[in-house]
Amino acid sequence: MPVPSGRSNLRRPSTTLGLGPGSLRLRLIVAAVVFSAIAVAIAGSAMVILVNRHIERRVVYELRGHLDQLTARFVLNGDTPEVRSDLADPRFDRPLSGLYWQIAEKGKPKVRSRSLWDQTLPEVGTELEDVGDQAFEAKGPRQQRLIAIARQVTLGHAAEGGERTFSLVVAADRADIDQLTEDFALEAAAFLSALVVFLAIAGWLQVSVGLRPLSGLREMVEAVRRGRAERLSGAFPDEVIPLVEEVNALIDAQGRTIERARARAGDLAHGLKTPLAVIGSEARALRERGEMASAETIESEVIGMSRFVERQLARARIASYQRYAGSVAFAELAGRLVRAMWRLPRGDDIDWQIDVPADVGLALHREDADEIFGNLFDNARKYAVSVVTVSAQLHGDAALITVADDGPGVPESRREAVLLRGLRLDESVQGSGLGLSIVDDLVSSYGGTLALSERPGGGLQVDLRLPAGLVGADGEHR
Repeated sequence: MPVPSGRSNLRRPSTTLGLGPGSLRLRLIVAAVVFSAIAVAIAGSAMVILVNRHIERRVVYELRGHLDQLTARFVLNGDTPEVRSDLADPRFDRPLSGLYWQIAEKGKPKVRSRSLWDQTLPEVGTELEDVGDQAFEAKGPRQQRLIAIARQVTLGHAAEGGERTFSLVVAADRADIDQLTEDFALEAAAFLSALVVFLAIAGWLQVSVGLRPLSGLREMVEAVRRGRAERLSGAFPDEVIPLVEEVNALIDAQGRTIERARARAGDLAHGLKTPLAVIGSEARALRERGEMASAETIESEVIGMSRFVERQLARARIASYQRYAGSVAFAELAGRLVRAMWRLPRGDDIDWQIDVPADVGLALHREDADEIFGNLFDNARKYAVSVVTVSAQLHGDAALITVADDGPGVPESRREAVLLRGLRLDESVQGSGLGLSIVDDLVSSYGGTLALSERPGGGLQVDLRLPAGLVGADGEHR
């Protein structure tokens, strides 16, 4: 079974307003803009259709008024149909003005408006019988589309020669309706375009306000990760509270698991110390009896077993700890470790030069910070000739720390080797050879880096990059 990597395969979000390709904000804004544009387009189209129908109804209403006037003025002068006076609208007298009337009998035009000039309106036919006024479309004098309304009128008396039925038609050019509709559509399009822009801005604001609690949640999770808080807390929307509760439950469960792992690692260490001590004493007894070969074999195995147990306990603790559960003030930590080094051999003979600003904090467990820098300071004490320098500075979300000594240093070809478990370049110096290896494991598990290089002027320089933590105004960790 493949071992899962500690490196996440998640793509980092874009830092430009949170509008990267995978941004939820971008998706919501694009969806809001697209659906708003579609809705506005549909509404605009519906408005244009409604306005067109309204204008048509208005034109038909006006045509019916003209038709009423034409009916009122239509008479028979003997056998000749006549219109006693002109209709009120002057367009009926202007040739090809777009407003026309015509009176026909049995499909043959009898009287027509001057505006028709020498043209006639299409034959209405008999389909209008007994149906009252009827609006319809027809072709005009210049083949333009007309809206027309027709009415059948019966004049004469049966006793005087019989009744005669005439078709009265009034028509208007549809171009005027189309032009009004087009003008309205253009003006509406400008307004609706502005409305889409407004809706896009409103959608962006709505999405930003709606996602703001998620930004707060992210900041709280980051605070937990950096050791600024132990659990998620604060006011969240009802939809987010279940997620907050689950994350807090996960943090609590992880904490309990870690504590059990730490306790078991400690129990194992204590359980093995006594048997190894007994075996070591037996090896010394064999040496005193002159059985040097057996004693050396047993002592070698005991040393190897001790190193292996120490290594595995360290690895188990590293693998099970809760990351970023606290924040350590590095200035306070460095001062405390230097005072501890003074009590060890040669510790007070070394010039410890500490250049650490009070605001530099490390998002580490205190125990892990003690082990990382305790090992580094102790190595520097063992190998330094006279000077150990410690410096730190903040660089964004990271703390850059340097620990250097003026000792013999480590050749470049062996720098990777000293990070391997149990390897010691100088057997004359007391130790297990696990210090730098454990430090490297701890630093890596926190997402940091460790690099070995030559100190200017000679010696070993250890450069660390660790996650920065929050330090209070008083310099204390929190």
